Amino acid sequence: MTNATVLDVGNGRQLLIDEWIVEETRNLRRTLNQPAKYAGNPLMFPLYPWEGRLELYGTVWREEETGRFRMWYTGLGNMGITPMGKRNETRWGFMGFDPEELLYSMAYATSNDGIFWERPNLGLVEYEGSRDNNLVLLNAAGGNVIRDPRDPDPARLYKSLFYESRDPDGTSNEGDGVAVAFSPDGLNWTKHPGNPVITRASDSHTLLGWDENHRQYVAHCRPSVHEGDPTRRIGRAVSEDFIHWSLPQEIVVPDEQDPPGLQFYQMPVFKYEGLYIGQLAAYHTPPEEPHIRFFGTIDIQLAASRDGIRWERVGDRKPFIPNGPPGSIDSGEVYMANAPVRVGDDLWFYYSPSAIEHGPTGRSGPICLAKLRLDGFVLVDAGEDMGTLVTQPFTCEGDSLEINAQARGGLLAVAVLDGEGTQYPGFGKIDCAVFDGDSVRQAVIWRHASLGSLKGKVIRLKFYLRNARLYSFRLTG
Repeated sequence: MTNATVLDVGNGRQLLIDEWIVEETRNLRRTLNQPAKYAGNPLMFPLYPWEGRLELYGTVWREEETGRFRMWYTGLGNMGITPMGKRNETRWGFMGFDPEELLYSMAYATSNDGIFWERPNLGLVEYEGSRDNNLVLLNAAGGNVIRDPRDPDPARLYKSLFYESRDPDGTSNEGDGVAVAFSPDGLNWTKHPGNPVITRASDSHTLLGWDENHRQYVAHCRPSVHEGDPTRRIGRAVSEDFIHWSLPQEIVVPDEQDPPGLQFYQMPVFKYEGLYIGQLAAYHTPPEEPHIRFFGTIDIQLAASRDGIRWERVGDRKPFIPNGPPGSIDSGEVYMANAPVRVGDDLWFYYSPSAIEHGPTGRSGPICLAKLRLDGFVLVDAGEDMGTLVTQPFTCEGDSLEINAQARGGLLAVAVLDGEGTQYPGFGKIDCAVFDGDSVRQAVIWRHASLGSLKGKVIRLKFYLRNARLYSFRLTG
């Protein structure tokens, strides 16, 4: 344990989703933890003609000031024109695309508890001669929304990125692309007159927003499957002003470890405790289908990154949110909202499923919810035999240690080592009060020593687990 780089962890929670904080493990398993699908699903069904079918290629967040939930989602309503509904026969006719005329629109909903949602009558957008609806933007597919208080222009406080058809009768894709709009309140939107801002991209995209680490706006767009590689993959586009965007650069692509036919449909990315976490839509296409493939099921995997550019797949590429059994509402497709919402000690993931696989008629319908324990993306656990985890060395910048763990019927204890791996006096496993409960913020206590006495020194933590699970830890104080 010599010559290791000393990490700076501060007081942030340290997740075990990757190996960054881990020096070594013995007799432990690293396991992907799936959110529990809410028993009361679905939360929202399509109710109105302008909704038709619902897609949560969108945004859900909770206002800190009021606790109110806000949702921007996509409706696929029936309309007399066909932006993105019908496609040029040369490019899309071989797929037998459903000739139903559709209008992709951005709609709005609110909730006090995140479970029961209301569609307010906003009176903002005309649909078939009436403004009695909850629409905020027409011809806007997959509208992601951010609130950007760093922008000095109050008319640009809210920003949206979406896919827009530039051809009113839907017979050509000439000029289609990723577009942007601005709003003072998230309801009254003005499209940028120079749209589209990205033309060489496909129609599945997500918006991270302003990334302070890179001092740029970041969006994740699929590079066009009509230029070069017909395999769907994830790209990263950046902008200084939200108007002039780079072309998407590939960051996550299928590789030799993936099964034949796997492609990536989209990847909503959010920042969480020093990590970039990607909700990777894994598109399982039939390998025998000719490119561009159009059929198959979609479930959600996880990807993680420390810089937003270099990514690794998480949990042995197993589903994070899997499809349901045949005949269930999510047996065909799952699409995720931009990021989870923290509610108490849980993370709430909103998603839109489909009972039918991707294809001419297989699109989303309702909106659903799944819940995950705080920090619970990946855990390390031990069975009957004692397992250990030793961290990389880091500077002690806290007075106490807090763990997120489950150990009912088992035990978890912690020793504190120096940078060379030698135990500090009074900080051994035998000195530690054994934890045998279930808590997301359990203080670790040593009988005759306080972690504050090691403040400023280099330490390693050695966790001992038996019949226990560890999700994360952090220094406090």
